[in-house]
Amino acid sequence: MQNKLNLELKYFCSDFLPIRKILKDVGAKKIGTFKQKDYFFNLPQNKKVPQRLKLRIQESRSTLIYYERGDFSMISKTAAKVSLLEVDDKKFLDFLKKVLGIKAIVIKSRELWKKDNTVFNLDTVQNIGRIFEIEVSVAGDADKAKREFNKYREKFLPHLDKIVKGSNLDLVLKV
Repeated sequence: MQNKLNLELKYFCSDFLPIRKILKDVGAKKIGTFKQKDYFFNLPQNKKVPQRLKLRIQESRSTLIYYERGDFSMISKTAAKVSLLEVDDKKFLDFLKKVLGIKAIVIKSRELWKKDNTVFNLDTVQNIGRIFEIEVSVAGDADKAKREFNKYREKFLPHLDKIVKGSNLDLVLKV
């Protein structure tokens, strides 16, 4: 199991073309474009920060993802505690459906870019639209991660629309 702490932001984005240009200018590399289906499960909410559990199916891989993250804010970075577990058992989805129940399913196409410890997601979410997300992994030097996060936020912000305060789950539940 992998545990990590990210600094994140998430915005609606009507046009990915200027985003791709900036990504190339800063030296980010396109990893690929993937179809993803996220099954979100019902969880008791007993902490101050919302908790989410999802099983992501991407091609032949399944990853169980648990995370705690508050709403995104215009004025600051948002920290997310994330735990990832690769799952091989094809019956695992049925098990989680039975035990926890499905809250919602999010279907998207994800264009994934990377630069050092930063991941950039250009998502097209079914019934929602285009969303741009930055995830800076805090591995070691937290101050350096904050500086990097702020640098990227300033570069991309002029090309972004309204902030997405919650998760894709929250958006899908409103549709």
